[in-house]
Amino acid sequence: MQIIKYEFADGTESEIEVTDEIYAVHIELANEEKRNNKRETRRHTSLTYFEDLGIEFESNAADPLSVLIRRDDEERIHNAVNRLSDKQRELAQKVFFEGMTLTAIAKEKGVSQPAITQQLATVLKKLKKLLQKTL
Repeated sequence: MQIIKYEFADGTESEIEVTDEIYAVHIELANEEKRNNKRETRRHTSLTYFEDLGIEFESNAADPLSVLIRRDDEERIHNAVNRLSDKQRELAQKVFFEGMTLTAIAKEKGVSQPAITQQLATVLKKLKKLLQKTL
């Protein structure tokens, strides 16, 4: 005979005596539950789990200075993009904001992919130059 101990959510405990066969089934079910929980937490682990282990994370809340710097950077980038030619601005839009591949853009325009690669290199060079001027 074996003893199975239960602990309830309210903190009370209860013990029952069972046969060896029932105890073996209980142990197998408990182990299966542990394996399932481990498999599930491998995919979905909460931050509180890590905090309970003593691992700390930085706050996602940005400090006011970071917000101002980001706004300033966004404004500088926006102004630089606006100084590109229409053709260059369109290419930048497709690559950086629409996520189109260079191959897809080349097919759409009826040119080779290396031609688009060269155009993008020119756009990046011009943007870099424009952004350096605004520092």
